[in-house]
Amino acid sequence: MAKIELNNTERLILANQYKILSLLEEEDSYARLSEQLLEGHEWLYSQSLDDTSEVMPNEDAEHVLTILGIFGDLRDSYAELADKTGIEPHQVVFSGFDGNNESDLRSFARALRRSDRFVETLGDEIKNSHMPTTDIYKRMIAKWRELGEPNYPYSKDVMLAIIGARVHPDNR
Repeated sequence: MAKIELNNTERLILANQYKILSLLEEEDSYARLSEQLLEGHEWLYSQSLDDTSEVMPNEDAEHVLTILGIFGDLRDSYAELADKTGIEPHQVVFSGFDGNNESDLRSFARALRRSDRFVETLGDEIKNSHMPTTDIYKRMIAKWRELGEPNYPYSKDVMLAIIGARVHPDNR
């Protein structure tokens, strides 16, 4: 977490916002935070504001968006495939991000879901893969790019190649 640094104007604006919240919600903690901000007790107010996350780098957001797009196309292509031999249904389902090591990616996926984006790919709950997925998904994206970034619907050969990259590290 980065240290939050507020100038006097920002402190005043936040103090007023928390004062309004304390009146609307009838919550003493908001009133205390307002006072701490007004009085400049940085150590105290920074404890309350310490939950603020770092800004997610655009490359991480693009990684999530790309892999969700690929999995959406895999899922929909599989549904239309006449000959599904060699492809299991679970292989075309997005398996999530690791809650311990990829919490920022998982949090972004959750925010996308709450914004009604990638709803069918993400499902009702954001899955915890219980293992790091970044390298796996990067291999899949690399294979997808190597294949010329094919559009939906994917052929069976394209699907097998992308899925194969997920399983086999040498299959780049």
